[in-house]
Amino acid sequence: MKFSGVLSVLALAGAAVAKPGTKYPTTTIAGVEVVDTQIVRDARKLIEVFNGLQPYLYKHLYRTWLFGAAALNANETLKNTVDLELHAVGTILHDLGWDMRPNSPWVTQADRFEVDSGVAAVKFVQEQVASNKCSAKKWNADRLEKLYDGISLQTELSIIKYKNIQSQWIVNSVGLEFPGPRNPLIPEKDYNNILAAYPNDFLFRGSNITFTYLAGHKPEGSYNTFLQDFGVAYVPGYDPSGHRLFDILHEGLEAEVEKHPNATIYS
Repeated sequence: MKFSGVLSVLALAGAAVAKPGTKYPTTTIAGVEVVDTQIVRDARKLIEVFNGLQPYLYKHLYRTWLFGAAALNANETLKNTVDLELHAVGTILHDLGWDMRPNSPWVTQADRFEVDSGVAAVKFVQEQVASNKCSAKKWNADRLEKLYDGISLQTELSIIKYKNIQSQWIVNSVGLEFPGPRNPLIPEKDYNNILAAYPNDFLFRGSNITFTYLAGHKPEGSYNTFLQDFGVAYVPGYDPSGHRLFDILHEGLEAEVEKHPNATIYS
């Protein structure tokens, strides 16, 4: 089901949405103060399945949330600008499309994993609304769209930077999490506490395995994405030829030239 279809299920548009700076109940995880609403607790419960199946993914999701929260906690002005509950749900659920179970409820054959993850997160929230676990007034269509945008555009940095700050901070948190030089936005103490609780020793290996699996098991959802490189490198028989945008345009070009051999772009 595409995002527009997901949104239409409950017709949530028009209600008053939670505003940035809203005060939420909190708890402390790995020394970091984080939002502790029912929907955030349920999102955490949802990803528990990965703790045994794909522990590198489970830790990756927690680090993404906690690094982002730590950076926000260290900047009061920014913290009051970002919807912290939306940020929590978006970061915790941003890679549901990495699920490698054959019967995954979140992974489709045709869509890229970022889209699968975004749609899954929106459906999760809508199910929470339908079961009266959270308010439709808080999770209206505008807020759901920000959730979807932040997750589905997580690898499209050149696009997301022109989106709203709520979606951007979901993506920014993914960037803070990826192994590399420590970002000055995050206090050293928080870095150490988060990595001690959720170490990232296997993220590169886990990602490599996951991306190779996705390219092999859902090639249609990998063509024209960075997963295509993993398919070419590691999946026997994987061939994106004929599916790439270049192939589609080149085929059209050849047909066009054959039909109008003497034409120019000004014809």
